[in-house]
Formats: sequence, structure tokens, C-alpha cells
Amino acid sequence: MGLQLNEIDDVVVATRNLLIKQGAFLNLQSDLQDYTAVRELWKNKRKAFDGGYNWTFTAQMDHNHSFKAVGLYETDSSVMVDTLVEGSVSPRHVNAHYEYDQRHPAFQGGSTKIVDFVSAKEAEMTISFWEGLEAACWTDPGAADTKNIHGIPYWVTKGTAGQEGFYGLNPTGYASGCAGISSTTYPRWANYFSDYAAITEEDLLRKMIKGHYSIQFRSPLSHAEPELGKMSNGIYTNLDTIILLEEYLKTQNMNNGTDLGFYSGKVTFKGTPVQYAPYLDNDTSDPLYFLDWKWLAMGVQSGWVENITPPYMVPGKHLVKRVDLDASMEVVSTNRRRQAVFAKV
Repeated sequence: MGLQLNEIDDVVVATRNLLIKQGAFLNLQSDLQDYTAVRELWKNKRKAFDGGYNWTFTAQMDHNHSFKAVGLYETDSSVMVDTLVEGSVSPRHVNAHYEYDQRHPAFQGGSTKIVDFVSAKEAEMTISFWEGLEAACWTDPGAADTKNIHGIPYWVTKGTAGQEGFYGLNPTGYASGCAGISSTTYPRWANYFSDYAAITEEDLLRKMIKGHYSIQFRSPLSHAEPELGKMSNGIYTNLDTIILLEEYLKTQNMNNGTDLGFYSGKVTFKGTPVQYAPYLDNDTSDPLYFLDWKWLAMGVQSGWVENITPPYMVPGKHLVKRVDLDASMEVVSTNRRRQAVFAKV
């Protein structure tokens, strides 16, 4: 017996937390093999911020240069320097949804068909949310965009050909800089960047080692800092680059036996696995992102992580109901010089 109209919405809500029935449908909804940024940022590296106002943090860009050698009875000299600047990040808002007609045949069948149908609708909304978020996390939307989040390339910028050092300055078009702090005015508010041409010991590998040492800042002073998570590092690249790295590793270690893919998924650098991020296949500069998750996270507005509405009527379609998934977020970095990117530019 089919459900009555007043029962359908209750069944949709009740089904939401059920697992998708094994064999109910084959999930071929996306061309992405993996959602690397979703897994790292959305799933594991979230930082909750209270309120809907801008999220702020303070950075001290210099000391006061008051050190000097002094003699006995020497008159003091005074130094007054304002070294503090404030970064500000605005939360951005995203939405995904699905709709169903209460007259759909699934609602006229048994409980199994209803569960399978609602689970499939939930899945199509969730995959849409994740795929859109994965793309956003690896994209700089541009200074004119007031809706999309600012992804990793906004915070970890590339320089120009031949550069090696802290040349990851303001993103293109953002004169005021990341989070409103200009790296032109404050050169220490920049990430590490190095151009490379080939995966060789003399080129990329040597530059990776130099870059790794360059971003390891340790202060002799212990004090509270705007950390966004626990100590954790990640290295991310596209398919072409990780294959070449695996081939290079193979040439250095000829003990793979009869397994032609022995080194697949085994490339590490300084103990950190190099991971394939499928969305980076769109980046022809073959980047390798060195990310320090202690200072980089997905900021989420408290209470707006994944809000899912009850079914409600679509205006003008009295038998069609809609369910929405809403979230408020923004990628945040509070220490750009702990981040690095290597690319062919």
C-alpha cells in the first residue's frame, strides 16, 4: 500500500540517517576519483568560529629593533613601534538541494523502494555538495567574486619563473592581500614558492629540501598563537607529477621484484606521504603543495556546518517538496609562511 501524502515527508526525514541499501544503486555521479580537499579540510581540519561577523586574527610582523650595545651611565633611547596587524576573513555561504514529487512511484511501493529512493536523492545532493566544495578548495575565485570561498591557491600563491623563496605574495587582483594583509607592505606575510623544470635531484628535489628547511620557523618565545589545528602536514599534487615521482623513486630503489606498480602510493618526503589530488589534474603547472594544517583550516560558522532542512513545498508546485543543505564556511590561513608550493610557471 502506498503512503498517504501527509506521511511521505515524515518518511523522508526518518530515512535520512539510514545507510544506503547494499546494491540499491551504482554511484557513478562524479568523474573525480577522490575528494582530497574535502577529506582534509571539510572532514578533518575544521575550525569553528562563533557569530556571523568577520573572523579576525592578529599577526605581529616585526620586533621593535631596540637591541643595542650600551655603555655605563649612557642615556636611554626609546623606541615606539606598532608591529601588530589584523587579518579578517568573511564567511561564505553554500547550498545544495534535492526535490521529489509526492506522486513518485517509489512512494507507492514498499518500504525498501522508499528507502532506496530517498537514499539516492540524499546521495545526489551530498555528492553535489562535496564535488562543488572540492573544486572550490582548489580554486582562487578572483577578487570580483563575492560568493565563492577562497581556496588553497588564494592562500598559497605561485610566483614567477626563476623565483625561489618567499615569493608567494598577494593573489592576483587582491591589492589588499590575503585576509586584508598585503604582503607587499608586510613581506613576511608570504608563502614559499619555487619554480622547477624537471623532477631531478638537481632541480625539484633539491628545491623541495631547501623549501622544507625554509618554512620551519621556530620562535624562542613561547606564547599563544592563532593556531587552527594540531600539528599535521600534507603534500598534494596531480597525477602526472605523482607518476613521475614514483618512477624516480623506482630508479633509486631497484628492489621492486616482479611488481611493476611496487612504488605506487609509496612516495614520501621527509616522512610525509605525497598524495594525489585529482582536481589538481586541471592545473597544467604540475604543482606540489606543501601544507601545514596547523595554520590552515576550513573555518566554519558555528551552527552552520551541514544544516539540512525538513521537506518544504516548492512555490508553484504544491506536490513537489525540496530539501536543502546549507553551510557557512571559508578557508583560513593564519600563517602563510608555513606553506609552500612548487610549480612549473
